[in-house]
Amino acid sequence: MPLPSSGVITFNDVRTEISQSTTTNYSFYGWAGGDYNYFSSSGAQNYAPINLLSSGSRFSESNPLYTPLSMSAWYSYDHSVYIGLGTTASLYQHSSYNCDPSSMIIIDVGTTSTSLAINISGSGFGFGYGCWVLFYGKPWASDASNGSIIPGCACCNAGNAVLIDSGSSAVDVNKTITYSYTYDSSIGSKLYFVLYGDPCFSP
Repeated sequence: MPLPSSGVITFNDVRTEISQSTTTNYSFYGWAGGDYNYFSSSGAQNYAPINLLSSGSRFSESNPLYTPLSMSAWYSYDHSVYIGLGTTASLYQHSSYNCDPSSMIIIDVGTTSTSLAINISGSGFGFGYGCWVLFYGKPWASDASNGSIIPGCACCNAGNAVLIDSGSSAVDVNKTITYSYTYDSSIGSKLYFVLYGDPCFSP
């Protein structure tokens, strides 16, 4: 669901728009940064990652979301935007004002089970902590509950997503992943490429 283009943006809009409709006590700070609370104690909230550079995205490298934060920056933002197979998309770490930020790209792979060749390339942002992760299914919970730590990676899977691959965000990557995709109606038809940022880094 896209956020409205004008008028009041309520946190009910936000909760629905990022598929965390059962979350209470929402924080704008945590939502805007995709805070995944890697260092927080059990029970802390984990917000859905923010999708950045897929088609129709609200923010880009030339128009980043940093500080100051304001609700007006979020008018017409649509978190449900996704790309299809055969499309190249870029992703960057958009947030510098909070710890444990995350960003993502969503890829719709359809409902037909098939073998996928997924090309991933890019340069690390060199802060020594954080990672990129490729999931089948949403990597967050609808109630924003804390998730499990992915072994060898400073990030979490707070949903029922299937982990496909992951790597350090501090190093360059250039690889092709072959994934045997089997559609599961309880998970959906989308892959989620997530960049989990360095806690408390400065760009």
